[in-house]
Amino acid sequence: MLEIKDLSISINDRYLIENLNLVLNNGDKLAIIGEEGNGKSTLLKSILGICKYAEVSGNINFKGNRIRYLDQSID
Repeated sequence: MLEIKDLSISINDRYLIENLNLVLNNGDKLAIIGEEGNGKSTLLKSILGICKYAEVSGNINFKGNRIRYLDQSID
């Protein structure tokens, strides 16, 4: 289970996401769709706690699950 409460993500005082609440249960699937540059990767990195360039607030609980991120460009 992934539970997100009141997640807000901003870059330079511009909110990409504000007060997001989401629960994904085991077996659920989620698609994140949007144009290039609208924050899809920033959202995923923020959930994982690896986003270094955005201000992130809220509560994220994985409840025993592991989530991994594969970067878009690999050296």
